[in-house]
Amino acid sequence: MRIVYLPLDERFCTREYFLMFTKIAGLDILTPPRELLGSKKVPADTDALENWLLENVKTGDSLIISLDTLIHGGLIPSRINLIRSETIRDRLKIFSILKDRKVEIYLSTTVTRIPIYNSADEEPDYWEYYGETLSDMSKEFARYLESNNIENLSYKDILPEFLSENEERYQHIPKWMIEDFFWRRERNYNIIREVIELVNEEIIDFLNLTLDDNSAGSLSVYEAQQHRNFVKKLGLEEKISVHPGADETSLTLLSRFLCSKFQYAPSFELFYVHPESINLIPPYEGYPLKESVENHIKAAGAQIKSNGEILLLLNNTIDYSKYEVIYQDEVKVNEEEYEKILMQILKENRIVGIADIRYGNGADKRLVEKLLKESLDWKRMNYAGWNTVSNTLGTVIIHSIIQYFGEKGYLKLDMEELLKLQAIFFIEHWGYQADIRQKLRKDCVTKGCNVWTLMPAEKWAEEYTCSKLLPYKNAVEKALRKNWEMKVFFPWHRSFEVGIILS
Repeated sequence: MRIVYLPLDERFCTREYFLMFTKIAGLDILTPPRELLGSKKVPADTDALENWLLENVKTGDSLIISLDTLIHGGLIPSRINLIRSETIRDRLKIFSILKDRKVEIYLSTTVTRIPIYNSADEEPDYWEYYGETLSDMSKEFARYLESNNIENLSYKDILPEFLSENEERYQHIPKWMIEDFFWRRERNYNIIREVIELVNEEIIDFLNLTLDDNSAGSLSVYEAQQHRNFVKKLGLEEKISVHPGADETSLTLLSRFLCSKFQYAPSFELFYVHPESINLIPPYEGYPLKESVENHIKAAGAQIKSNGEILLLLNNTIDYSKYEVIYQDEVKVNEEEYEKILMQILKENRIVGIADIRYGNGADKRLVEKLLKESLDWKRMNYAGWNTVSNTLGTVIIHSIIQYFGEKGYLKLDMEELLKLQAIFFIEHWGYQADIRQKLRKDCVTKGCNVWTLMPAEKWAEEYTCSKLLPYKNAVEKALRKNWEMKVFFPWHRSFEVGIILS
């Protein structure tokens, strides 16, 4: 069974995580060479990618494809380019051609995000000055749509009336910016509708539709609800999942591919550290935690049971007011919570996946330190704690499912690679994201860098980061009883993402 993989973009977390998981599982994988992909705001050559697919896809292959890369050239280009809808529709024709080769197509795409801050680092240039204002306006517009019970979205028809009623509030925003912002949203909305129709026509086998960074009450959530209603109307709930996320989406599709191939849905039992807060909405998510967890597991092809075959331990929080990882040293914690976690893990004889979702954009340092001090079997356990709740969920779920299928004999796992990947997760999510990234951002200023770029001193930043991460690497090696050489790099030449290579 061969997988043909087209990633969301070229980052370490979106491309290499997936490739490492397939290597662990011993899967036959074909993916475009790195040079065919783009570079942050520079899109991949979509014509070259289309030709690559047409030249390489064979009868019986299973395709895991990011639509954002195939039609836009990557996640960031999907937010900023000016590709017309007619061009996109033409590019969608490739799916019918590929389907004629008797392939399975697992597809992902995103509801375009609406950042709540001023920055054009990943957005159109005007977001640097009007991003926060446009975000606020979009939330007001979502409330307007909700109150008027408007379902069939057509911004060009609805927007003028809204702007007329709110002329004084938004007259300071240049008209062309508003038009461009809503043109992009309507384009994205219509693309998704057409892809849903491809699922209905049985050209696409499964669609993972994720909401890129979003929040409660946002226009993204309103649009997603309209897509959900459409999916339900067509009776496609088993073939289309709509939930928060983005960077982990291909891992969810890999999970679903495995469950489909083995015709088995592993069961997860959920253990929340704070069950009383599962209906709170985490930042970047837009939906209650409980709903997101359930949707991720279902999208992965698995199920939830009270006495499941896999334990999914969720280190969640009761308070999102200081959710960012940089504030965790200020948060008062109850040490009994960690004892509760350890007691639960130590008594288990199942695969245990630890989803560290207490903080955003990095690990719970106290938890990781305690985990590494225990003599735990990391061949039957796994851990992740990076970026958003959904990023972590998708990573832990695929990790757990691969370990489960390996234990049951469906897969022959490469245990050396399994431990190496777990080590990378610890070093990156705990060492880098929760600690060293903040130090790098502070010290890199003296080298002419800033929070958005390391280009003036990238070689120095790599050496600095590698050196600062050594104590974390040593702690992980001691816990996993392994030794590696380590290199680090910055995929987008900035401090937010890091790539870690162990050999």
